[in-house]
Amino acid sequence: MERRGYLLFMAIVLVIFAAIVIYHETHKEGTAEAHEIVIDDYDPTTDIEIIFRIDRIRKVDFEYGEEPVVAMDFTIDGKTTRKVGPWGGIDTYPRWRYIQDVNDSKEYVIITVKMYEMNGGAEIPCDISPRTGDYTGTILHLNYSLKTGAWRGDDFLKDENGYGHVSGTEDGTTGENDYELWFSVYQTDADGDRLTWYEETYIYHTDPLESDSGKDYDNDGVPIEWEVTYGYDPFTWENHTALDDDNDGIQNVEEYMMAEYGADPFRQDVFVEVDFMENPVFGTTTLPEYSKEKVISAFTKHNIQLHIDDGLMGGGGEILPYEKFYTQEKLSAYYKTHFLHNGENAWRKGIFRYCVMAQYTFPAHRQVAGYSYWPTNDDTFNCFVVGTRVIKNYRFTPLARETAMGSLFMHELGHTLGIFWHTYHGCDNSTNNYPWLPGWSIYENYKSCMNYRYAWNIIDYSDGTHGTGDFDDWSHVDPAFFEKRFFAEPPIIL
Repeated sequence: MERRGYLLFMAIVLVIFAAIVIYHETHKEGTAEAHEIVIDDYDPTTDIEIIFRIDRIRKVDFEYGEEPVVAMDFTIDGKTTRKVGPWGGIDTYPRWRYIQDVNDSKEYVIITVKMYEMNGGAEIPCDISPRTGDYTGTILHLNYSLKTGAWRGDDFLKDENGYGHVSGTEDGTTGENDYELWFSVYQTDADGDRLTWYEETYIYHTDPLESDSGKDYDNDGVPIEWEVTYGYDPFTWENHTALDDDNDGIQNVEEYMMAEYGADPFRQDVFVEVDFMENPVFGTTTLPEYSKEKVISAFTKHNIQLHIDDGLMGGGGEILPYEKFYTQEKLSAYYKTHFLHNGENAWRKGIFRYCVMAQYTFPAHRQVAGYSYWPTNDDTFNCFVVGTRVIKNYRFTPLARETAMGSLFMHELGHTLGIFWHTYHGCDNSTNNYPWLPGWSIYENYKSCMNYRYAWNIIDYSDGTHGTGDFDDWSHVDPAFFEKRFFAEPPIIL
């Protein structure tokens, strides 16, 4: 009886073990089958078209008075369209869309863009990507996913110069007819919220037939489409009022507010509002296009995006009442009334520096062409002044004047980025002014607009590569400095 019981027991154990093995194997196969999603149409609610939107085109290095004209060739999903455009100017905003039907059953769509200047019958290639060597950067290569609505290739999320932005300077080499291109790629979807059918159906479990645009499901201050674009979880609360992943002093909520102007939470942005001043005799002051674009290009080469609001971003471009001498007292008063607008635009203080292109600065120092200052009790360097009439008194040709305006604009902006005498003694050193003073030769190799010797002639900071006495300004540039408490006495002037 014992033997029969033992054999029965062993038989039961073997049966149970076999059942476990069979169940386990069956369960594994069942799981794989349950999670394997076979898609033969990446959006059954609509016929998918790819939209390549061109927002802005800039030439990085250009000559005074140059007016280039560019066109593009597009290849999307194997189909090529030639000579799209043309568009003219150093810095242009086409706001133009190229649309093409694609195969809905393939996840990835290959996109290439070639840009060239049109000069008579010649097509001169433009360098627009990080690829290096023999103008291989003249063709932008992207791989777009119909599943996620994201792309990779020569541009990708969290790259150092921004998503939806490429530049020929990314390869570390200039002088190759470098251009910048701002763009976006997306696909048609039934509800028009820029979330793909796959994302809505399998990831976020939202309705692909009802728009989610503008909805903030996790109540963290930014909507779902912005969080999805930049890789955040739209259903998990994050403190976007404090998050600043790129350390530029512009928090994510503010990055979202400025998204339509090119702000990127993973690439450093610097915003400057510029206002002007009327004059009954000499006319309204300006920041010439040549001056502005040269300053922007200097930052582009270091993967920092400089945005100048001289009327394009809803706050700059105001014409202030005439003041012959625009002293610190006047700046403090006008800062409140024309920048903050008595509190109505107080939000801009967390995003923008403030610049006034004035006529003169200090009555006792008529040769002073600019100064940086703190106009509030916060003791933060977030504004500066450029005296354009002073510049015109000492520079007589248009190129010399506009070079000086760009150089002095960049000098004063440099103080709001944390570059001062205490950072490097070659900066704002009055012994650099004339050949007979000792600093003239000591800091000769400090090729920076922060050096008084070059402050009217160079539209750039130094990178420290020019030899003895030079200094690497760019490695000390701090875009977040305008939000930090700092006090200097007396004000920095030039």
